[in-house]
Amino acid sequence: MSRAIVLFSFLVILLLYGFLKGVDLLQLLNIQSLIIVFGGIALVLLLGFPKELIIDTYKNIIRSIKRPYSHDYESDLIKQILYLARIYRTKGPLALEKEAKKIRHSFLKYGAILVAEGYDTLPLISALEREHNLLDKKAYSQIKLLRALSSLAPALGMAGTVISLMQVMQHIEIKGSLGASLGLALSSTLYGLVIANLFILPLSLKLQQYFERESSARLMLIDALVGLQQGEHPLRIAERLNSYDLYCKIRKEEKRYKNIVSIRKDKLARA
Repeated sequence: MSRAIVLFSFLVILLLYGFLKGVDLLQLLNIQSLIIVFGGIALVLLLGFPKELIIDTYKNIIRSIKRPYSHDYESDLIKQILYLARIYRTKGPLALEKEAKKIRHSFLKYGAILVAEGYDTLPLISALEREHNLLDKKAYSQIKLLRALSSLAPALGMAGTVISLMQVMQHIEIKGSLGASLGLALSSTLYGLVIANLFILPLSLKLQQYFERESSARLMLIDALVGLQQGEHPLRIAERLNSYDLYCKIRKEEKRYKNIVSIRKDKLARA
């Protein structure tokens, strides 16, 4: 992790050096251009997209940054489904519903509650696939929003440049000011390109990877929840998910934990 941070910092510094070398920093600051680009993006967001979509997109961008892809993610989900399978087989649907409410993963919680409520196999699969497709459509809408913004930002930058050039032409007779005025005019295009290609586009790719991971996890959970509904042994569900090794590891950890608890109880009884 530390190496990644160092590499990221080095690339940022290198990029800033490439952008700013030989450039007057004051010349880059153009308030009018900033208002045109950011104000235009804000206006399009408010007029072109529902408020809920904007909020959901923002939340999922934060999640995609905070939760980078890891194989531990799927392993944790498999551990939870195997635990629920054991609860369901030994204690019944009421205990399953109680445990399901503690789960943070919304799709797994939804499926486990359906199983606890007594859904048959086909209605369960239909409900889970319907929810899966709905979440995929929402994900596509959020990615589409970011892609629209990545196309919009350069266009707004060009619009700002055109407006600035019109102002330059009005004062072209003033000698010595043409170079500085043109520099300010072109800064608007720079803002649009930087915002689109260094911020919005990478975020859309990050969000797309996050949704692909979630979609894959949901498909895995549908298969596991069908096994749960049919009352299959956790080992059978693990075999469904090609996770026999993980199942054995969980069982070893449980046995070791039970041994530790029993040793402690013996020591307390002797004391």
